[in-house]
Amino acid sequence: MNPTRASAIRSRLALLVLAPLLAAVVLGFAASIRRPTDDDAIGPASILSPWASKRNPLNTYVAKFAWAWTTTLFAAMLLTAIAPPRAVLRYALATLYWLAMTRWFFGPPLFDRLFVRTGGECQVSPAAAHTPYSMSACRAAGGAWAGGHDVSGHCFLLLHSGLFLAEEVLVPLLLSSSVDRQTHTASPVARWAVVAATLCLVGVWLLMLFFTAKYFHGLDELLSGSLLGVAYWFAVYRMRLLAL
Repeated sequence: MNPTRASAIRSRLALLVLAPLLAAVVLGFAASIRRPTDDDAIGPASILSPWASKRNPLNTYVAKFAWAWTTTLFAAMLLTAIAPPRAVLRYALATLYWLAMTRWFFGPPLFDRLFVRTGGECQVSPAAAHTPYSMSACRAAGGAWAGGHDVSGHCFLLLHSGLFLAEEVLVPLLLSSSVDRQTHTASPVARWAVVAATLCLVGVWLLMLFFTAKYFHGLDELLSGSLLGVAYWFAVYRMRLLAL
């Protein structure tokens, strides 16, 4: 395929994934600020809707393991099509970006550091030996992670995952139909199965982003999570800052 045409298809496909994901956040936030109705007096939102509970099955078993599902689909792409140059390197950097923000960055992750720097703390029993400085340690100690700027981890991770899947899974598989059959490593059925699974996962991300914006976080936290979720994609795929 002509490189110019391939680049155009890549850009369109990424935007076709990005636009609905951002729309889900906007629509969810709009739903969260609707005028209260009599139904709101019945009880907490978590009672009125299972989506308002962090323990709903999609959140517990899918969204919380978003990068594991992303990794699985990326691995499936590697087995069913010829990967673009340096795809594994871009995956490694995307993983490091996710880890630094949410898991570990020479100590607490960057999200937790920002939370503490903006006035947040772990509200834990005075009997505790020390005050935890990460959300995971705080919860393990039975404390409450309160105050400060709580970047929406769902907005960050699901946007980061969705855009990575668009660029590194959907684009190679969809463009493969224009490549010589000898370059394929699996049957068309296998490739389309991975495409279908990827689209289903992105559909779940749409649903989770809507309910995250509706029931959790304020506007500033949704914005910061969304901006950081798009940042890696924008730097690597649009600006080409890392020449990858």
